[in-house]
Formats: sequence, C-alpha cells, structure tokens
Amino acid sequence: MAPGILLDMSHIDDLANGINYDCWANLLWVKCLRAKTDNALDMSILGHILSAQSIWLSRCRGASPTKMPEVEPTEETIQALNAGWLEVIEQLKDDHLICYHRTTGEAMSSLFHEIVLHVINHGTYHRGELRGLCLARGDKDFPETDRILFTMLISKAV
Repeated sequence: MAPGILLDMSHIDDLANGINYDCWANLLWVKCLRAKTDNALDMSILGHILSAQSIWLSRCRGASPTKMPEVEPTEETIQALNAGWLEVIEQLKDDHLICYHRTTGEAMSSLFHEIVLHVINHGTYHRGELRGLCLARGDKDFPETDRILFTMLISKAV
C-alpha cells in the first residue's frame, strides 16, 4: 500500500480483537516478569505500555490528563484496561473524532480507530523491546506474543 492511502477501518470487531490480543500479550509478559527477580527495568517498560493505554483511554472518554498516569503492571490492571477499551469500542464509531490535549497542553484531534491502532501498535513495539532486552541478557525464558499465535489460539477456542 502506498503511503498516504488510508485503510478502510469500518470494522469495530477488528479493533476489539486487537485490544484483546494486546491484553493477552500483556498478561503473558506480566506473569513472566513477576517470576523474575531482577525485573525493575522490564516492569517499568510494561508499566509504560499500560500508562499509555490509560491516558489514551481517558482521552477517548473525553478527559485530557495533564500528566502520564502511573500504572502498576498487574493482571488486574491489564484486565481493567481491556474492559475499559472494549466498552469504549462498543460506544464510539471508528471514525469518531477524539479531541484532546497532550500533556504539554497542545490541542490535538485524532480519529478513534487511529488511536486504537496506535495503542495496539505501541504495546507490540515495547513488548518487542522487552524481548530484545531478555535476549541481550541471555534470558530465553520469555513469552512468545506474536499476533498470529493469538489468532491460532482464538481459532482453536471457537
């Protein structure tokens, strides 16, 4: 696809499925990291993923937080954020324009589906960072969270 060509994102189910994938992957990582003793850096990266999810969810609900929230990376937090995203996905149309302010105060607006895709992609990016850190330390005990694995698990469950 050529740059500048927009995808037809009229599939709310695809957005919900992406958010569910993100939840699944984050749950695998939090379980893995809780089992490790030297995990401060890794947990801060996972916390960053969840903080970003939280601030974007707030923006989609009409708020504009002035600072990034500090979010504890726990199973409960991940599941609560997932439930919040699924609720908002049910309420808003994918082409809904979200107006918000960045933490710097700058006024912005983005289409809802672009925000959801950003949240999913942001999580994938930083979980890749976690994987790279594990490999650099010689730690091969980490979860495989490729999207296709999630898709295969869902297919088997149906």
